[in-house]
Amino acid sequence: YAKRKTIYAKRNNIMGLKLYLKDLQNLFYESGCQYYEIDDVGTSEMTINYDNKYFKGGYKEIILDNFRISFGDSTFSQQTTLFFEFNEETVEMHFSLQGINSVFMNNNATDFGVNGSTHNIFYGNDLKGRLDWESKSTYFFEVNFHPDTFTKHLPEGKTFDTFKKMIYNKEIGRLSKYNYPITPEMLTIIDQITKCSWKNKFRQMFLEAKVTELLMLQLSQIAEDNATLTTSETPKGIVDKMYYASDLVIKELNNPMHLKDLAKAVNTNECTLKKEFKNIFGTTVFGYIRDTQMKRAKELLTNHGMPVGRVSEIIGYKNPHHFTP
Repeated sequence: YAKRKTIYAKRNNIMGLKLYLKDLQNLFYESGCQYYEIDDVGTSEMTINYDNKYFKGGYKEIILDNFRISFGDSTFSQQTTLFFEFNEETVEMHFSLQGINSVFMNNNATDFGVNGSTHNIFYGNDLKGRLDWESKSTYFFEVNFHPDTFTKHLPEGKTFDTFKKMIYNKEIGRLSKYNYPITPEMLTIIDQITKCSWKNKFRQMFLEAKVTELLMLQLSQIAEDNATLTTSETPKGIVDKMYYASDLVIKELNNPMHLKDLAKAVNTNECTLKKEFKNIFGTTVFGYIRDTQMKRAKELLTNHGMPVGRVSEIIGYKNPHHFTP
């Protein structure tokens, strides 16, 4: 058999994302402007690397008929603000494996940021906004669907029905007001997707199966959590405070807050914090910190090959000898 010649082409019909510094004169990325490698079954793939005075890193896209996978990592020389435009309607599975950021969209005062080791699902349509990066490094993984494709996967339930209505009304928002911790099972699937070595039809089958499995884990985690909240006797105001506390714990993972300061930050007292946090998350605040640190450490060691000393520093261990992943 004759060896097939690799085809490279630009994709003008993909979701339109622009990223820039300060104004469009500083545009450094625009979807569809790069050349994509296209395989026998039409799957497109593109990888770029960038290096400037603000940050350096890499970014990869894999485009199939029903969804687009994108992931990348960056290292920042200083706190950096990126501006973005996204001129398509999309539902996005977003996983932030590392990094702290704030995201503001369409002049909305709500922070849509998803900090390290957490995930959520978003709906957007013709977005403009900014990303404020507060950490030195970041690593993210995303899957974008057209809404018609995504809604076919949604199960029944109040939370999912509300999100479906949001999509129907073209209202920018997220599936859950809370961000959820990335589980080891999710990390495994993300790792399998980013390191996929299958080609052509087999790659297509593999990625479709793994993306579906990852979405299933996201939706089942959110459904299970909402079922717990529905049957819980804990007042909604307390539940909100505990989720806010979990967000602060993750945001300050490399410099954990004292219980007294954490309780003050969420406007409660230490006794209520300790009792209700364990009631909702099934572990103590310190146990939650330790578990999250270990998940992040495993990801950094396994997927990024970082030395133990650097990992211990990132997750908040001052002495590497005290760190045992």
